[in-house]
Amino acid sequence: MRVLLTIFPATSHLYSVVPLAWALQSAGHEVVVASHSGVVDPGVIGNIGAAGLTAVSLGTPDELSPALGAHTGDAKPDRPSLGFDPNEPEESGGWRTARSILASMFSLYYPAPERQGGRRPVLDNLVDFARAWRPDLVLWDPLMLAAPIAARVSGAAHARLIWGMDNVAVIHDRTKRELADPRSELTEHPWLSWFGPMLERYGLELDDEMLLGQWTLDLTQSRMRHPLDLTHIPVRRVPYTGAAALPDWLHARPERPRAVLTLGVSRRKIFGKYSGFPMREFFESVSALDVEVVATLNNEQLAAVGKVPDNVRTVEYVPLNQVLPTSSAIIHHGGGGTFAAAVAHRVPQLVVPLVMWDEMVTARYVADMGAGLVADPAALDVDGLHKQLVRLLEDPSFQLGARGLYEEMLAAPAPTDVVPLLERLTAERR
Repeated sequence: MRVLLTIFPATSHLYSVVPLAWALQSAGHEVVVASHSGVVDPGVIGNIGAAGLTAVSLGTPDELSPALGAHTGDAKPDRPSLGFDPNEPEESGGWRTARSILASMFSLYYPAPERQGGRRPVLDNLVDFARAWRPDLVLWDPLMLAAPIAARVSGAAHARLIWGMDNVAVIHDRTKRELADPRSELTEHPWLSWFGPMLERYGLELDDEMLLGQWTLDLTQSRMRHPLDLTHIPVRRVPYTGAAALPDWLHARPERPRAVLTLGVSRRKIFGKYSGFPMREFFESVSALDVEVVATLNNEQLAAVGKVPDNVRTVEYVPLNQVLPTSSAIIHHGGGGTFAAAVAHRVPQLVVPLVMWDEMVTARYVADMGAGLVADPAALDVDGLHKQLVRLLEDPSFQLGARGLYEEMLAAPAPTDVVPLLERLTAERR
């Protein structure tokens, strides 16, 4: 069968789907991955090809709303976040804030046709390709809401492939309940203002499938999922972290404990120098420890750090799958890809969540499972970070917790095991 995967234009979103795309290709299916060169991550199309997959470009940054650039690059980490805790009471209002921010973001990625000479570039390009290529199955990123439209008009079965907490489904479920509540002043789904015209363009109306797919492939750990009345198919998240030549310094095991510090590629691109992490002070605090710290920093971040201690190795990028097998701890921002890599290699985690989607939920889950510790990003204390790292390295209970996370991950079906189910569901639903 022909399978079209669509991803939000960020390499972190691409990396989450690569193992399943490989599994489909290995089973003999034709696979293409569609995205566009985003403002934040213009290299995503090239990265699709670098992963051994066929890329389809849906457009370039100049075809998106000019206002999109104002929402990215050197952003303050305390700006309003898409993240909220689905387990908090609905009255807390975080989900409504996320709903509003998503609406604003989607309107920028799918600008009105009068701005683009009568076209909606990402939407129309994807629909045109789907009509020409005729996929049997469309697997779509929950932030690529042009995909269910393309699937519907081309006759394909379609499902979401979610890489984190299902915030879109939670928001939609609560919005429907709000609409049904006679005490509510809400009379229309807030997303109709931008999604309605996109649907009308192809003679469609808003329904649950347009936001949630015919079913959902879920890469998250089972205990992290929020209970929803959806058809969820669990899939093991096999971490893909890019490919590169193995550095010489990774040929042998380290002579002393190794700790990795990474704040994530996407967060580096979005927040730039405003990562919110006290890098210079942290390096000074660990300089006397008998530990090797490997930190992923770009030139801008390095310039802000100044002198780097002898026991700190800085690299602009190293695939986590290369460095984590010889590491004793990882300090990270709570991103799903980094979390999955740490789980796969059974490495204890110190999570400093920079909240964009579900990082706080991930951090709490790591702590609850005894696989790591959490630092409060709103009140980062260098001395506290120092003590937490030492505890992570010296207390063997965190190794047991990391193994527990790993065993839970193994309980989910591997991507290759899911392919026959996708074949059956596609035959039933397309």
